[in-house]
Amino acid sequence: MLTLVFHDGYLKRYPTGAVETPARARAVFSKLKEFYPVVTPEPASKADILRAHDPEQLVRVQLEGLDVLAAAFLAAGGALCAAQLALSGRCAFAAIRPPGHHAGRNRYGGFCFFNNMAVAVLSLLEKGLAKSAAVVDIDMHRADGTAEILGDDSRVHLVDMTLADGADLMDRLESRLEELGPVDVIGVSAGFDLHVQDWGNLLTNGDYHRIGRVLGETARRKARGRLFALLEGGYTAHALGKAALAFCRGLEGKEGWETVAERRA
Repeated sequence: MLTLVFHDGYLKRYPTGAVETPARARAVFSKLKEFYPVVTPEPASKADILRAHDPEQLVRVQLEGLDVLAAAFLAAGGALCAAQLALSGRCAFAAIRPPGHHAGRNRYGGFCFFNNMAVAVLSLLEKGLAKSAAVVDIDMHRADGTAEILGDDSRVHLVDMTLADGADLMDRLESRLEELGPVDVIGVSAGFDLHVQDWGNLLTNGDYHRIGRVLGETARRKARGRLFALLEGGYTAHALGKAALAFCRGLEGKEGWETVAERRA
């Protein structure tokens, strides 16, 4: 069964973009907690962060204020927790904020302060818990920070699906995942801003269910079921929870959320 990683700290406000609100994490948590057990993470340590970032990055984030720094450490801790759960064969979804995939080794932006995915993947690799990893990014925006940190690492295979159109996205995703060789773990930067009720105005809940299903099947065939997903974009709170649930149901290979909702009505 999938496990939800969540901390009440993700509901705290801190200085960031106007659209990156606690309502995002609340919407996902409120929907997924009905279906999945919840694990509460600890904040990342400085050592965890420094695997992915230069020391100057810590200073820059600290200058944004202690509330921002605490939120960024806690989000990275959620990513670490999800990655560790994945190693046990338990698929995990971390409903964290702030997001992370735009944060580079020595810079941040796009509501991202630390690169949660890079922190998690490098922890597994550097500790010898995994020898290889694939990172799949389905956000509307390019994972420029993730590419900067992990792009030259021979142990990591990056699959960035940025800005493909609807049908083409699915075709490309399936094709690129088919090309993927066996890996020890798959990390998914799960952005939902391509939703029809979000900025991208493109993908439906059914599309996210299909994306989740393809990723879940790939993980079971090529990574012994070891997959974790981290919340990235998605800024329409009333749509975000349903999209995330559809995606998670797909990861499990189960029916979409619409069928479940009808049965419960």
